[in-house]
Amino acid sequence: MSGSHSTILGGFVLSVFLHTCLGASTKLKIDVIPSNPKAGSTVTLNVIGVEGTILFTSWYRGLSTSATDQILTHVNGKDIKGEKYFSDASCSPNGSLVIQNFQTSFNGEYTVQIQTNLNLQDGQVTVNGVATVVLSPLTILLGLLLFSSVSYL
Repeated sequence: MSGSHSTILGGFVLSVFLHTCLGASTKLKIDVIPSNPKAGSTVTLNVIGVEGTILFTSWYRGLSTSATDQILTHVNGKDIKGEKYFSDASCSPNGSLVIQNFQTSFNGEYTVQIQTNLNLQDGQVTVNGVATVVLSPLTILLGLLLFSSVSYL
């Protein structure tokens, strides 16, 4: 029985080792700059920790790396549009995604995959922008009236 257990344990250790060496990708850290983007601002999803020389970068909207969720792929200095491409998005040579004229509709999950000369690296980030508050003149007038009536009580 002990020989059978050691064979099973050895097979398990070998499969974990092979999975780790062959099939795993390296996780990247992504900072949202600024951390609380406002509508109309420029937002950078700054990729940190890329190991090796970048061959190409692909950005996706959501947590999937499906072609149907692809925003763009950056290769040879050019952005190639994906199905979820939007005109305010572009990729930097360091793999970061730059979003001009940020809108609240851009809030959500983003996934990046970066292929380098060493390995495939990926990361995910959530963007939670802060919407700007627009008050109508009627709202301001109502607030002033309420404030003045409370002051006289």
